[in-house]
Amino acid sequence: MFKNRKGFFIAAALALVLALAGFSTPASAGVLMDVQEASWAEQAVEEMYAAGIVTGYEDGTFKPYNGVTRLEAVAMLVRAVGMEEQARAKENAKVSYRMPPGLFWGRGYLIVGVELGMLNKDYLDQLQPASPASRVEVAMLAYHALDLSPDSSPLTFDDAGQIPAEYREGVAAVVKNGLMKGLPGNVFKPADGINRAQMAVLLSNIAKFRPSEAYQARLVGGTLSQIDPAAGVISVQDGVNRLLAANCAVFVDGRRALPADLKAGDQVKMLLDGSGQVAYIEAAGAGAVQTYRGRVNSLFAISGEYWLGLTGFDGISITRPVMSGVTVNESGTQKDVSSLSQGNCVEIKLVDDKITEINMLKTSTITGRVEAVHTSSLSLRDDSGLLTEMNVTGDVDVKMGDIAMTFGEVQEGDRVRVTVCENMITGIEILHLNSVEGEIEELDTRGTWGITIRDGGGDVEEYEVDEDVVVKRDGDEIDFDELDEGEWVKLELDDDDCVIYIEVDEDEDSSEVEGEIEELDTRGTWGITIRDGDGDVEEYEVDEDVVVKRDGDEIDFDELDEGEWVKLELDDDDCVIYIEVDEDEDSSEVEGEIEELDTRGTWGITIRDGDGDVEEYEVDEDVVVKRDGDEIDFDELDEGEWVRLELDDDDIVVQIEVTDEDSLTVTGTVTGLDTGSSPEITVEKSSGSEVSYDISDDVDCIRDGDSIDLDEIVIGAEVEVRVRDGEADRIEVLNDEDITVEGEITDVSTSRGRIRIVQDNGNEFTYYLADGCDLYDEDGDRIDLDEVEEGWDVEIRLEDGEIEKLYQR
Repeated sequence: MFKNRKGFFIAAALALVLALAGFSTPASAGVLMDVQEASWAEQAVEEMYAAGIVTGYEDGTFKPYNGVTRLEAVAMLVRAVGMEEQARAKENAKVSYRMPPGLFWGRGYLIVGVELGMLNKDYLDQLQPASPASRVEVAMLAYHALDLSPDSSPLTFDDAGQIPAEYREGVAAVVKNGLMKGLPGNVFKPADGINRAQMAVLLSNIAKFRPSEAYQARLVGGTLSQIDPAAGVISVQDGVNRLLAANCAVFVDGRRALPADLKAGDQVKMLLDGSGQVAYIEAAGAGAVQTYRGRVNSLFAISGEYWLGLTGFDGISITRPVMSGVTVNESGTQKDVSSLSQGNCVEIKLVDDKITEINMLKTSTITGRVEAVHTSSLSLRDDSGLLTEMNVTGDVDVKMGDIAMTFGEVQEGDRVRVTVCENMITGIEILHLNSVEGEIEELDTRGTWGITIRDGGGDVEEYEVDEDVVVKRDGDEIDFDELDEGEWVKLELDDDDCVIYIEVDEDEDSSEVEGEIEELDTRGTWGITIRDGDGDVEEYEVDEDVVVKRDGDEIDFDELDEGEWVKLELDDDDCVIYIEVDEDEDSSEVEGEIEELDTRGTWGITIRDGDGDVEEYEVDEDVVVKRDGDEIDFDELDEGEWVRLELDDDDIVVQIEVTDEDSLTVTGTVTGLDTGSSPEITVEKSSGSEVSYDISDDVDCIRDGDSIDLDEIVIGAEVEVRVRDGEADRIEVLNDEDITVEGEITDVSTSRGRIRIVQDNGNEFTYYLADGCDLYDEDGDRIDLDEVEEGWDVEIRLEDGEIEKLYQR
């Protein structure tokens, strides 16, 4: 029903469809007439009533023994943690999950409950309206609302075995922190319903344990300096006179009292009502123990006696003498009072205005991103994705590097590391990180992770990725290898330019189109006309600062060629700001001699390719047909002409070009090469299909315009193969420097930084290591060159002809 920190505690969801009568409405002005029926909870009820966290009924009663529905429990806890305003604002908010049917009110409380981790959105629609909340359910709601840490200490209740095992660590945390206790007879009664009086005590304990911003706004405390019951005026050391509400509730040492029972010098805590009048006062009499939690603001000695100044988490500041012999208790170790420093988080206990006990409180740090900043609190989404609302101490330390800042300078979106004590933020470090963004070009998930992005200016950069990187998409945390090439991401880098945070930006403004260049306009305002895979033709204006890339190299706009397939990136005005020539476009091409044309009904064409195979293709009615650079009609083609057909994803012909040569050209990656007595080449085309051709005895092999031998072509190279009469008579190497090759290591030279491999066809190739190259063994561990061994089967990634990465297979 409720969400469990360890994953197996998800309450079927706090069902909550309530009849309006189930939730009390504000009582008319006056005392709660029946509150003394539960005298053991009387002070807690009056305190929470004054704080506006619980309400009475219209007839002036509180009905302390009435049960509490699940929605009432959620609503009260949301108020207790100071999220009432947010809940009201979200009453009609749209959410992606389903609400329980028949819900008449309280929708905003449920939404905030989900945001706080109290409720699981996936089970919210299973809630049962008006169901009474059990004690264990409320304990778990409080556990998650306060984001407590699980406690594995064994519960000592006689009926502890009746508490579901998956709930016990949460219940133990609530009990350990003094928020709930057992019932008479040393039982917890987990399945019993919780009543309104018990709920008020829990809420009062929460206010003491971790007061909300709203609670603190009503709180005034200190030493009573003056009280005039007749005039209804009271003041503490701040010197401000405040009016007593007509029915101000007063308690001294836990017993109900009258304003006249108070005296100057008493330590008091007061709560103001909505009009600013004092509605509740609690005071400590002689010999009573008072407990304060907060940060040390001063420590000094007067005549050999220490005086300790404390700024309480509730906003109250006090300075009191430390009784002789008192030490500081830290995790069971006793330290001298002089060991305290300004900013330490401590709990102190006072008796008769002297400090009799000092306990050091534990602090922790959380790293995350600021979701929202409020007057004295902030919402932080930590690196695990958990959203937490935490109060900020009035004297919070804020810094960025060595620069001191104020809480008012913290902004939504800041990445921060916060110091937390008792869910109060005592320190905020704004992490000054370098940020870059761009489109993912490549992911490397083997060995040391890496990511290559292309920014808005077309520049390509590669970054190492921390193994603990946090990756977010749509607010959810995903694994690094779940990223996709082409996604626009924001990267945060540490001081070593290592990526520690990645966020996918689904709202990146630029859009992309692609197609074949029909026309370039390089005069005046530049323009480009492309035909997409469906045959549609569009013309675009081109920015004068456009970045154009081919094979990873930047070229001038006028170096583009008609017929090339390009990806265009457009800005908000549909102006082209980036162009990349795509040699691997998925649309496929076939060539052959026209055997037959069908120009009736659905058009068709039958061709015979260089291998003598005959294929028939459907032709798009908007097909573009070119002969000698001029566009002609489909029915002007002649049988016997050699044509190149371009097919869309459905193998429908969208373009036809008449060629003057009775040859076939194939472009792709060499996956097999036999250079022996019966030479043969196998090429994998961009479509993924493989074709093999015998190699002519007088084959021309070319690289960068120079002739090379056949055995100089490496398996893995990108090539263009011309086929005549079924044989490859020309092979041009398009790229053999930025590819991946495989083979067996035959030689390793550590002095020269060189490795020689032999491929399956027996041809050997030598490669040198690039500066900073990465080498990995078969376990994925990074190794040095002197650990690489002959005989290893390896995969080598080349960049500019040098080894960038090597993996043992």
